[in-house]
Amino acid sequence: MDIGIIANPASGKDIRRLTARASTFGNQEKSAMLRRCLAGIQGITPDARIHYYPDPHRIAHSAAQQSALHTKPLAMRIRADASDSTRAADALQFTNVVISLGGDGTNRAIAKGIGSVPLIALSTGTNNAFPEMAEATVAGVAASYIARGNLPISQIAPKTKVIHVRLHNKDPDLALVDLVGTTDRFTGARAITDPECFSYAVVSIADPSKVGMTGIAGMTRRVSEKDDFGLALSFAEQTESEHGSRIRGVVAPGVVKDITKPHAQVLPIDQVREWQGASMLAFDGEREIALHDDEIVFVWIARDGPRRVNIEKTLHLGSACDSLASVHIPEDTQHAY
Repeated sequence: MDIGIIANPASGKDIRRLTARASTFGNQEKSAMLRRCLAGIQGITPDARIHYYPDPHRIAHSAAQQSALHTKPLAMRIRADASDSTRAADALQFTNVVISLGGDGTNRAIAKGIGSVPLIALSTGTNNAFPEMAEATVAGVAASYIARGNLPISQIAPKTKVIHVRLHNKDPDLALVDLVGTTDRFTGARAITDPECFSYAVVSIADPSKVGMTGIAGMTRRVSEKDDFGLALSFAEQTESEHGSRIRGVVAPGVVKDITKPHAQVLPIDQVREWQGASMLAFDGEREIALHDDEIVFVWIARDGPRRVNIEKTLHLGSACDSLASVHIPEDTQHAY
């Protein structure tokens, strides 16, 4: 019974603590979360083996030192960038389940390496459309139930939708919740804060209760993780009835601005959209790739993303298995169960 842990020390600390009013998520609190998580694991599966990403701030190491569980750091070289999370996820593909601490960006990096291992994503970032706000102790209990290996993974951790991106002469890339093309072609501090720069976007989910493009899209149409489609948004083109329409959206924590109401079109699973022209591509809220005038970007949504764990369903099924195991069944009647 092997459980992996990836805690990103950089999550919850970007420029939006200065340019917006985002909360800082300190490493001390992350370590405390992991201690509670390990306590939840130990309470259900005391013989579980814990394998963790040895982050440079020793978040997981500090929590592991205070646990009676068998814990071991991954043998990997630390680069102190997003590739650490990707390589750690790849190294943890032998585990039964992985627990992550981070935001959308952290889990995007993890998604590139985790394969089909179930992922319990706990929110400690800025934009948190993908990870879940959940008590870490409860997450540890859920991880223990999964690690036992007797729960239906397809039910408790179905594959999520992801946004695939392909460019000529560049490696394929992906976003978990939103890809945004902006007219500002400078990476700068990476975070998107000026809605006047929005040109186009693709979202896999659209929820007005979220922050950033996912929330803005949700003000035009609601799209859940269960829907086999996403939305393609155009801020530069509006229909005649939409012309001049504006909405007020939460661009970043503590920042509400007027935004051109985008023209939204349903984008079914596996249907490709393309855009051409000079722009900056932002993946899950972070600007990364500058495009030239003659470059074309191909974008589509597929249901081949990480298996994100439904904690509530896992606890329900896991506790039911515990109850069944505690009942003595005579040998001559076992065939009936």
